[in-house]
Amino acid sequence: MAKYKIKKSQLIGSPDAETDDLLLKAFVSIDNLSEIIDVKNQKSILLGRTGSGKSAIIRYIKKNCQNVQEISPESMSLRFLSNSTILKHFTSLGVNLNLFYKVLWKHVFIVELLKMHFDEDSDSFKKKSFFERLRSNVSKEGKKTNERKEKAIKYMESWSNDFWIQTELLIKNFEKTIHDKYETSIGLDSVPINLLYSKEKNASDTTVYEAKQKAERIIAESQIIELLDIIEIMKDDLFLDYQKKYFIIIDDLDKDWIEESFRLDLIGSMVDVIKEFRQLNGVKIVISLRENLNELVFSKYEHKGSQREKLKPLYSNLVWNSEELTELINNRLKLLSHEQFNISNAFYEIRRGNKKGFDYILERTYYRPRDVISFINHIIENANNKSTFTNDIIAKAEPSYSLERFQALEDEWIENYGRISVISVFLRGINNGFKIKSISESVFADLFLEDSSLNLLKGELHKALADWKSGDIIYTGFLKKILFILYRVGVLGVKKGGNYPTAFYYTQEVLIEKTDITNNSRFYVHPSLYSHFKINTIEQLPEEE
Repeated sequence: MAKYKIKKSQLIGSPDAETDDLLLKAFVSIDNLSEIIDVKNQKSILLGRTGSGKSAIIRYIKKNCQNVQEISPESMSLRFLSNSTILKHFTSLGVNLNLFYKVLWKHVFIVELLKMHFDEDSDSFKKKSFFERLRSNVSKEGKKTNERKEKAIKYMESWSNDFWIQTELLIKNFEKTIHDKYETSIGLDSVPINLLYSKEKNASDTTVYEAKQKAERIIAESQIIELLDIIEIMKDDLFLDYQKKYFIIIDDLDKDWIEESFRLDLIGSMVDVIKEFRQLNGVKIVISLRENLNELVFSKYEHKGSQREKLKPLYSNLVWNSEELTELINNRLKLLSHEQFNISNAFYEIRRGNKKGFDYILERTYYRPRDVISFINHIIENANNKSTFTNDIIAKAEPSYSLERFQALEDEWIENYGRISVISVFLRGINNGFKIKSISESVFADLFLEDSSLNLLKGELHKALADWKSGDIIYTGFLKKILFILYRVGVLGVKKGGNYPTAFYYTQEVLIEKTDITNNSRFYVHPSLYSHFKINTIEQLPEEE
């Protein structure tokens, strides 16, 4: 029987889950999936780097679970928030708008869960029978409790014409209530709004502080209590059975669905609300969140009273091992070749050091599905319809793959740090296993002298360069900050001592913190970037001093 020859056009996957035709057919069930679909398990937030499989799990849930409702951030039409004069004003004062945004998410989640529970479409909220059924489900409790629940049902009835479609109207009304109370509280209800805000811009610190305090008090006092009562009804009378599962899933939070400053606050408040809905039996609100976006949310959000430690039980950190990735690629190769092609016969050649070709591939990834799929796609493009992927073919594919990986890293973290290519130039041609003392200050001379260099950087990277330029930190302090950021994004691995292995960001055995970046640490460029940076992997510095 002739050996199977894989064609150049037969790529084993697409970079994104949405367009990957093989995704569900070749799906590998990892531990994160079990955590997420278990409604008794707290894990609700799929956290991972780009290409780690978050969207794949979301697609799996949509395909294989019952009672699933997907909410697209773009379809919610929340851009009106960006144009709100009062919200912009409160933001300029530093007002904590968390409670305001939580009203929005509670409203959205309540509506979707009730629609699923009663198996109703959006029009059902206009029907009298819906509310009759809801009342019949409310248990007979004390008079005070029933009055409270009746009030909550009447609140829903008042929005029955468009309970879901008019989420925007609900928020705008809430916004207007806060706006009116705020102006009244400072005794300037007759002053035009633009004039009022321009006056406050030039006000003293004391005046601004008082305005902020009043704004936050008004927001807290204006909460829609009925929403809390509706959740109580759902907990006590509707969502009682763990066997009947309901999923709300949200993906694509990293897309451009609202102005960035609002997006981060909305995501932070949504995470808080997800925790509140954990009290409903059988209900799971699942979101996928990119790691760099999570960092941005909490760097802005921590000062507003939310603590990572309290939310940590909600996170399901996506981690793959070599066995799972091997299974994934085997599944895809077999599907493409009708069971005639697999890893064993595709990578039969042994490399130097008695290493198999596929092990070489895995070493040059961040142990994410997208990395492995990308490398093998590059190999297929260079294979010229061969029946095996020889070492020569792998070598031809590596430069384009390596460049693509670096560009992907830069794109992934551009919101956090800006252009990491600007500060990683010094790595070109470097010996692996370098120390801080081997990096001369002169290699950053252009970066130091160019006034425009700061415009290309963001966040901690921008601050590190700005502090060095201003003399607030010395060169060594600047370099340590740079090296930690390059470790954080995945460019570098760190060996913090002779008895420790080299740790990359995804290494589970060794945790690297900022304090581990010392004069005794050694630094290693990630193997996926050897080709891009033309790393000297043979002539390493000696391990002994």
